[in-house]
Amino acid sequence: ELSGAIHPRKIIELCGPSGTGKSQICWSLIRDCLRSGKKCTVITSQDVPRCFLKTVTNSENLSLCKVGSVFELLSALSAIQCSTTSLVVVEGIQGFLQSTLGSANFRGQGLLTETKCALGAVAVRSAVVYTNGIVNMGDCNHGPALGLAWESTPTVRIMLVRSQSGQVEVWRDKARIAVLQFSSGSPVLSWVHTTGIETI
Repeated sequence: ELSGAIHPRKIIELCGPSGTGKSQICWSLIRDCLRSGKKCTVITSQDVPRCFLKTVTNSENLSLCKVGSVFELLSALSAIQCSTTSLVVVEGIQGFLQSTLGSANFRGQGLLTETKCALGAVAVRSAVVYTNGIVNMGDCNHGPALGLAWESTPTVRIMLVRSQSGQVEVWRDKARIAVLQFSSGSPVLSWVHTTGIETI
């Protein structure tokens, strides 16, 4: 389970193209966290699926923050720095930052740095998980969106990539560690071992 690896002082990036299960993994982590009685905050630009809200236990421990810009994102992160939230999830971080970046846009680089610092400040007390897009880096290589300046932001980067066979493969440190499947809409990881694949 990924939830066993989520602790304060960790910033975990789930990156991959659309449709690979990043959001489903986040909602599964949130559900697990709430089920154990912990507080969660979700920062997103999207509406939260009603089907999720109907199935969640301890919903009084869930804070939803809908933001529309990098400035609102920074404000939301600042507001939760001293909270008792166990898990903070930022959905689609590249959507907040990509429009501010450009070759001659120094303000964009400053906002990128401010966001990295704000995530680090929140991670002092909470585990932070965010989703990020993916870009083609040539030679069949893929990397997280937001460029080299963002490389050092997460303490753990997990990349989700759809293989030619249609499976979603889970990669960490350039090694395939799992295959992601869905059962009743929930993500199920099948860990890759040298002896074969084990489903959890």
